[in-house]
Amino acid sequence: MRGPTDLIDLLTRAERLMSRRLAAVLGAERCSMDAWRVVRVLADGRGHFMTELSESSFLPPGSLTRLIDNLVEENLVYRRGDDVDRRRIRVHLSARGRRLHDRADEELRRILEDLPVGADLREQLGVLISALDGSVAVVSPLQRGKALT
Repeated sequence: MRGPTDLIDLLTRAERLMSRRLAAVLGAERCSMDAWRVVRVLADGRGHFMTELSESSFLPPGSLTRLIDNLVEENLVYRRGDDVDRRRIRVHLSARGRRLHDRADEELRRILEDLPVGADLREQLGVLISALDGSVAVVSPLQRGKALT
């Protein structure tokens, strides 16, 4: 009988195998997975606040700040004050960062195109993520019992 832990194992294995493929490409660009997540978000050209980047890159604010500092030093991103609220800072992709994104994105698409990831799987994963995201605050009766003891 398949249970919830089977799903956890399958998702974990898929994530690790996918990360291994991505790391091979990103390593050639001397780009970490965390840096790639930031570069990928910034590639939309709109510039993003640190809070947005923290959420989309799965990094706590302190770690993200250090990463952005490093990306600024490497001339991959730059900071600019927001036009509306000058107290807030937007992070933008530099021309060098854009070239990195374009090279890595092209290579990643090439090596991932053979994977059987169609619209159905993407939709199913989206539904699963939404359900899990909505249930984070839900505490099971078993967990409540442990909290009381």
